[in-house]
Amino acid sequence: MDKNDQILNIAFESGRLSYTSLEIDLYNTGINQILSVAAARGHSLYHFSMEDLFLHEDRPHAKASVLALPENWYSDPLECYRLLKKIDERPVDLSTIDLCFFRADDVRHSGTPNLDLIRAIEDHGILIESVEATLSTNDKYEIAVRCPDLPQPLTYATGSLDEATAALSKLPRNDGFFVLKDRYGYGCGHGVHRIGFDDPELSEVINMYLNLYDHIILQEYCPEIEKGDIVVTFFDGELIGTMLREAAPGEWKTNFSLGASQLPHTLTPGQEEIARKAQKNFPQSRLLSVDMLHSGKVIEVNAFPGGQGLLELYGISLSNMALDRLESELLGKSKAPSAMVQTITTQPAYQWDDIYGHYEGHAEEVEVVDVFSEEKYVLSTKDLIEFRPQNPDFILSIPHSGVLLPAKYKGHFELNAKSLLEIDLFSDILFEAIGGLQVISRLAPFFVDLNRSRNGSESKHVPRHLSNPPTEYYSVKDELFLQKGYSPTQEESILEYYDLYHDLLDSLIKKLKKERGYALLIDAHSMTSVGLGRVHDKGEERDNIVVGTLDDTSAHPEIISAFVNTLKQGIKPYGLGLTFAKNDPYSGGFITRMHSDPDNDVHAIQIEVTMDTYMYEAIETDKEKRYALKQSRLRIAQDFLRKATLAASEAARRIYSR
Repeated sequence: MDKNDQILNIAFESGRLSYTSLEIDLYNTGINQILSVAAARGHSLYHFSMEDLFLHEDRPHAKASVLALPENWYSDPLECYRLLKKIDERPVDLSTIDLCFFRADDVRHSGTPNLDLIRAIEDHGILIESVEATLSTNDKYEIAVRCPDLPQPLTYATGSLDEATAALSKLPRNDGFFVLKDRYGYGCGHGVHRIGFDDPELSEVINMYLNLYDHIILQEYCPEIEKGDIVVTFFDGELIGTMLREAAPGEWKTNFSLGASQLPHTLTPGQEEIARKAQKNFPQSRLLSVDMLHSGKVIEVNAFPGGQGLLELYGISLSNMALDRLESELLGKSKAPSAMVQTITTQPAYQWDDIYGHYEGHAEEVEVVDVFSEEKYVLSTKDLIEFRPQNPDFILSIPHSGVLLPAKYKGHFELNAKSLLEIDLFSDILFEAIGGLQVISRLAPFFVDLNRSRNGSESKHVPRHLSNPPTEYYSVKDELFLQKGYSPTQEESILEYYDLYHDLLDSLIKKLKKERGYALLIDAHSMTSVGLGRVHDKGEERDNIVVGTLDDTSAHPEIISAFVNTLKQGIKPYGLGLTFAKNDPYSGGFITRMHSDPDNDVHAIQIEVTMDTYMYEAIETDKEKRYALKQSRLRIAQDFLRKATLAASEAARRIYSR
């Protein structure tokens, strides 16, 4: 296959070519990123609207704008849509379109003209989303029809004032409001209104919106929206990422286009189950998000979720993922991005079959108790020792953030508030945002300590706090946390989790060495702000950020220098007085010691962040604040940690490209 065979004809359908002062701006961060990546990869690009479709000699055509980047362009490939220009306008036979992204903001329902024409693309190429998928997500009442068993705000679809009046009498008067929506919408908060029940002109207002939209939805207002909503993004049925959106000051809607903040969020098992059920009820949709409240109430299902939040929070480039997979389907094999496209990519799941193979033979379902909330769940081993492939530039290990304990072992521990002192609380939320090939334990570290030698260690060269085996955890008071011993059978069963965690790390290291010539491992932890337990700094206040490099032997000096210097520089601008230290009080735990081998191209760095940097920790004297996240500081910490890791990764690439 020569180079020209790899150039696709890619079209973008939307009502307009630009919605801003830019010449080309489709006003959706997900679509704009896909447009950018398609342009950066050199594909032929076209744009048209539904009104531009017509028949010529019985063949569907479009009056299309031809889009192109200027010669010698230079920009972030995820933002280069800003440089695109319309260079021509000409009729295009739809049978020549390989791939069309159907934004469909000019499509309302099945009566929209020209739907039969755009369907013709599917005879030869890919239309994403399909007409059926588009109609199902545009109809904001469809979630109520397809998923009546899922928790949702009470919702009625109406087409007349009489129907609306009857529906209003059934809605709860939460805070005195209800929500009115255009039944056929495409997201971004358009056509969504909060209205007071006591509005003296209520009938006139409803009539106005009926005349404007023709069909409306009347919905229960849920005051919990003040805490934000959760967006769960799926691609081809795979859960890609989750984020929390908080409304801008003075605004009640949580849309990013209206200034909302986007924050990391870890789904509870209940939230995830609801989101997955909602997604499965829209099987035609490939790229989709489920919007829900903290309580689990599903608000909407949308096609083409925004891409900016996932990129900024987790380093996930949904656009690269989509183009990689769609190119593979159309070209018959993966087309590597152009060398000029230096972006973070999420790898398709099939590339990790050898990694997922490590889960074979492990228990499918385990009942666990959350030691933080005391709730019980049934989860798989994949949920307890989790592998999350994001960008493949480095491996991220998060071994101590777990709050789950297999229920059958609950009697072996005294579970109370003191238990939480033993956990790197919310360190998963802190570190997951930096990306990487993530291996995360959701199991409490006092149940199985993954940062210890499998058989313990009596070596004089190993710090005392690293000497115990994984199933003999010592508390911060230097007391054995296990209250009731394990049988040999129980211990071997528990160590299966330990072995799985380290098998995943070993396999990822081998995979990256084979593919890149080297592997970079970041082992991520949080710590109390004051030394506790068997450590040498007991009772002393700690620096906020501590980098462990085994006294500069765990990685190549340039990698360590890039990480440390970028971290120091990243801390300064915020003026928070955050302090930095290296190798004190921790120079590197078992994971860093076990897996680092710079002479054989395996580089490891341990990072510790005091909990008071991003949350109110368990030792907080103010009980009302205890365990609460410091949202702004959390995002700041994620920012400088992400930049430091990126710098280390770039340093590694430079070293191995010489």
